Amino acid sequence: MKKTFHRIIMSALLTVLATVAASAQCYIVGSDNEWKTNTAAAELTETATTGVYEGDVTFVDGAQYFAVTQHLTTGDADWTEFNKNRFAPSVFDAMLVINEPMTMVKGRDASFKVPVAGTTYRMRIDFNTLTVTLLGDFPDKLYVWGSNGVFDPTLSAATLPKTETDGVYKATVDFTSCYFNILTQLGTDPNDYEAILPYRYGGGKVVINRDKAMTLTEQSFHIATPGTYDVTVDLRTMTMNLHSDTYVPEYPDHVYLIGANGSNFADQGAELTWDDVEGIYTGYVTFYGNKFTISTALASTYDGWDEIKDKRIVAVAPTVDVEPNLTVGLKKGEVSDFIIGASTDNPLTACVTLDLVNNRLTLHGNDASYPIGYPKELYTLGCNGNWFTNIPADVISATNEPGIYEGEITFVGEVGDLHFIVLKRLGADWDFVNAKRLSPYTDGDPANLDSDIPAMAPDVSPGAWLFSGEPGTYDIKVDLTKGNGVIRISAKGATGITATTAAPATKNYYYDLNGRFLGNVEPQKGVYVVKGKKVIK
Repeated sequence: MKKTFHRIIMSALLTVLATVAASAQCYIVGSDNEWKTNTAAAELTETATTGVYEGDVTFVDGAQYFAVTQHLTTGDADWTEFNKNRFAPSVFDAMLVINEPMTMVKGRDASFKVPVAGTTYRMRIDFNTLTVTLLGDFPDKLYVWGSNGVFDPTLSAATLPKTETDGVYKATVDFTSCYFNILTQLGTDPNDYEAILPYRYGGGKVVINRDKAMTLTEQSFHIATPGTYDVTVDLRTMTMNLHSDTYVPEYPDHVYLIGANGSNFADQGAELTWDDVEGIYTGYVTFYGNKFTISTALASTYDGWDEIKDKRIVAVAPTVDVEPNLTVGLKKGEVSDFIIGASTDNPLTACVTLDLVNNRLTLHGNDASYPIGYPKELYTLGCNGNWFTNIPADVISATNEPGIYEGEITFVGEVGDLHFIVLKRLGADWDFVNAKRLSPYTDGDPANLDSDIPAMAPDVSPGAWLFSGEPGTYDIKVDLTKGNGVIRISAKGATGITATTAAPATKNYYYDLNGRFLGNVEPQKGVYVVKGKKVIK
């Protein structure tokens, strides 16, 4: 009787579990970059195995993170309830590798990361083993295309065979051309370039000995110097690497803010890595001490200062106060302390830009009201072809007369395509810097030589001025005592204009909202920035 009763209970329990499993869902949130807790960006379908779901998940441009849940919320931003049923990695922002399952934990406020944004991935979620996997089929070989200067869709410059690791390919390749792509499949018609687009990977500038993200694009990879390199392509992480034992970089990959953690140990420091522009490092740092030093390497021991003495980057004085929103001059040296108002009890988190190209350090403050009154310096953007809100093209210094600033501005590019703006502060995003930006009345208003150029209060989408002169270096004066400001650009003299040695700029430069360069071709859709102006398509 007891056995029969026990079988009845177990049968009922299994029925309930089967019913719950059958009614369970698998939602992906975040791949659409919306992050609404009541709306799924994608929903996976249960396979023949109960508790295992599969499906294609499309990540829009700019989206690289996602979370997994079996329950959506009623409100669109109910993160407290959502996180109770959220499945996430044990490490924040853990990068998935194709065909390698990653453990997920329930109830953790963290996100998974896919290798490349703007890509569709086949995904498997297994609630039985609590794992998430990106699925992929890898070809037997890949092709290096164009590195020999020949861009025939049916011909490759070199073949990359698969290594013992599925999805990883490697070969030594001679590059006689600086431009190339990676193809997963060759074409059949030497004149049909569109046929290879679904198999053509590129991504812009490649730094030797450094991983480069690959994406499906018409844009080629390009290197600074032809040569022989060991090429490794990892389709699991969608990265490509050109390696050379003899390559000596102009700037190190990393710099370290020693003392930012509140200690004064030579083997510890907050690490910054350059990403967008070689030699310019940026990132968020939390300071727990009132001073720090800068080095391009850490010592092997806590007191190993002599070991890194030739690696130190210092201020122009033995000690210098670092104020948010103001640049500090740098030089190479042995001893210098940067003083900052932070402590263990009152830590300071700031976006830091360390510019070794122009020897400048900037801590971008978060005070939306800054500056009150006249700022201590002004900044130009765009005149050198770059539109990074945290990397100024020029710094215009304040004079002894309040509200009057004088300096130089250098234009790089072609006549008729020399745009620029002036900022009262730098920052990590456009919304922050635009609030105190000097703007033309309309985008593309002319800025003529030796003429007063009136500035307007910035609007929602402020534009840029178009300089009517030749590329080169000029004097610039900004008078903030008149209206919203008056700018005047003057020649430095018959021999004072410095001709640029940089390559001519193309018609437009496009960036995402984080300042990352998207190329010279207008994106077909999305939100992007051109000439400092936010555009939505």
